[in-house]
Amino acid sequence: MIRDKLPVAELDPNVLNPYLLLDAGIAPAVSLVFTAASVFLSLYISRHFFQSYLFSGFGYLLGLPAGFVFLAASFGLEQLGLLYSQSVLLHPAFYWLQVAFQSEALALIALSYYYKDSDGRPVRIRLSDIGMMVLPLAMVMVPMLLATSELASKSYISYPSLADLGLVMRIFNMAVLAYIFKNTVVSLVRSANVRMLYVPAAFALLWLEQYSLVMTYFDNSAFAFAGSIVARVAGLALFAYVLHAVTSKRRLEIEAREKA
Repeated sequence: MIRDKLPVAELDPNVLNPYLLLDAGIAPAVSLVFTAASVFLSLYISRHFFQSYLFSGFGYLLGLPAGFVFLAASFGLEQLGLLYSQSVLLHPAFYWLQVAFQSEALALIALSYYYKDSDGRPVRIRLSDIGMMVLPLAMVMVPMLLATSELASKSYISYPSLADLGLVMRIFNMAVLAYIFKNTVVSLVRSANVRMLYVPAAFALLWLEQYSLVMTYFDNSAFAFAGSIVARVAGLALFAYVLHAVTSKRRLEIEAREKA
């Protein structure tokens, strides 16, 4: 891309951590608040899904708690990237790990929904199945190989190249989230469970986060980035609310049965 032709002195570190687009006086506080909220909500969701796995024993559910743990880790890595924004080694390293963890997280969640549709039927080996299993691993290996080639071929780490890599990963994330959204909507319509439509709405907000980050990549807009972090926290909060409501309802039903 054109950005690769810029001399080292003109490389803009904002392309790796959009929090640097905000005012320097408020960026650390804003980042800490939104990161803490994102990590807490992701781990809360992961805990609920892990309990569901222990209760049901369905193997496909393991991708959900693992995915949200990876998602929480990606938010923590983003915070570390801001803290070490002046480090020419740690700043890009945390960025690479962040985008890799986030893409892998969404891939694991998508795989859980994919295998949920099998409904216990024997899984036939098809090209589409192999692709769905190989693609997440490939998407993790690609940034690793590109980052390694950057270190090996140049005397400095090319921030623009890593930013371009982040763009590719976010487009991948949007495609995966679109698949999850479609999958959840179809599943809920089939089961006539209208109350759970908040779940695809939550994934739609996470898709909006990725879209806003793509817009941030092209124009370094602080407004677009602000929209992305608000959409992220709103999506995770909506997801956590749905899980809390479902869990509370189940507990009330169990207690009512025990009393009866």
